[in-house]
Amino acid sequence: MKYFEPSISSLRLVAMIMQQGKLTSAAYELHMSQSAASHALKSLESQLGSQLFRRERDGLRLTEAGQRLCPLIEAALSSLDRIGAEAAGLPTLEAGSLRIAAVASLLGTILPSILREYANRYPGVELSIFEGTDDEVHAWIRSGVAHIGFAALPVDGVESEEIARDEWLALVPEKAYPGKASMTLLELARRKFLMSGGGCERHILRMFASTGLALTQPMMVKQMPTIHAMVAEELGVSLIPRLSFAGGWACRALPLKPRRFRHIGMIRSTSYAPTHAAEAWLSLVRARVRRANTLLPRRQPLVSP
Repeated sequence: MKYFEPSISSLRLVAMIMQQGKLTSAAYELHMSQSAASHALKSLESQLGSQLFRRERDGLRLTEAGQRLCPLIEAALSSLDRIGAEAAGLPTLEAGSLRIAAVASLLGTILPSILREYANRYPGVELSIFEGTDDEVHAWIRSGVAHIGFAALPVDGVESEEIARDEWLALVPEKAYPGKASMTLLELARRKFLMSGGGCERHILRMFASTGLALTQPMMVKQMPTIHAMVAEELGVSLIPRLSFAGGWACRALPLKPRRFRHIGMIRSTSYAPTHAAEAWLSLVRARVRRANTLLPRRQPLVSP
């Protein structure tokens, strides 16, 4: 089967035959003549290269091929019905849903104002927020749990577009390294290193590896407040994104020398099916990026991690 583009009416006819058990009854329910229904069914079966129903004394029954293909036909019709329901709320987006997934550092900084603007513009859209690590965000996007995600790039197996760049900072005890205005990766590698277990570790390890450095038995710490507390107690040093730096701890956050940045992306599944609610969100974020060039200020040219 090289080319397959069935008519929607033929797919609805198959679903109705499954309900009614007879071609004549299905045709009546769909306001089709029996000859038109018979022709539509034969045309669909010809495109499929398989017979969907076999005729028995009391009506039509699914063939083995029909048992395999009809659930897919029902799923396709269900998707079409969702498109119709989504369109019913246009052009004011009076209905629909939008599921956003993001890492904590973005949900606590740059995303809330965008979420507020979106909610004000489209109050009829049901917003759901999923907060997790980079890996969790990736999984939610790939599985379809969330429509749009925000996480550090690069990400394999999804569509992505960069929306912001966030500087990496060395987190050191407040009284350590007096007078220093920046840190090198080599200086950090020589100290006990506290590794973020919340999703940054892959990016940090790649950063060190790019300069030929390796961290010796870093201590894994999952929560960012825990990293701040442990650094404040001089139990080690760490490397964190600027958006994750929290005041109120006996710590200093110093830029790296040379400075390095993480690339923040807006990601979608490769099988992303546009909805009006999701497209409106994409347009809003892109407009924000265009107005500011990026959602975060670029302090100087990037050094790729």
